[in-house]
Amino acid sequence: MSQTQTISKKWTCDRCGVTVSRIDGEAAQAPDSWESSAAGQFCLVCRREQAAEAALDSTPSDSPVAERAKRRRTALIEFEVSRTPEHADGVIARACRTSVSAVTKARRNLNLPDPPPPSQASRAKQREVASR
Repeated sequence: MSQTQTISKKWTCDRCGVTVSRIDGEAAQAPDSWESSAAGQFCLVCRREQAAEAALDSTPSDSPVAERAKRRRTALIEFEVSRTPEHADGVIARACRTSVSAVTKARRNLNLPDPPPPSQASRAKQREVASR
């Protein structure tokens, strides 16, 4: 989150109005996935939507629907890769409902390094889940 860490009992997205708070009512920092800027405070859903809208705004209005959809999808993937570059491409692909190769391509386009390899504990957990 790109803000000075402040404490509050509840946080409200300036775009969609969703409000989050702790169940015990205690003050806390905003969720890590939220961002505060001069334009306001935004939840992750709205941040994703802003990334997609920015891509569409830079697309000629007479572009075919398929081209606009492709640019929107690419912007969402690039947003997620930039936001969490340490996550494996498969994790980001699931979050974006896309392919691992699309995430890898976005990572290359952004000149971001590959994520670190999974730890032994992480691989063991994946094998355990897969065997169920």
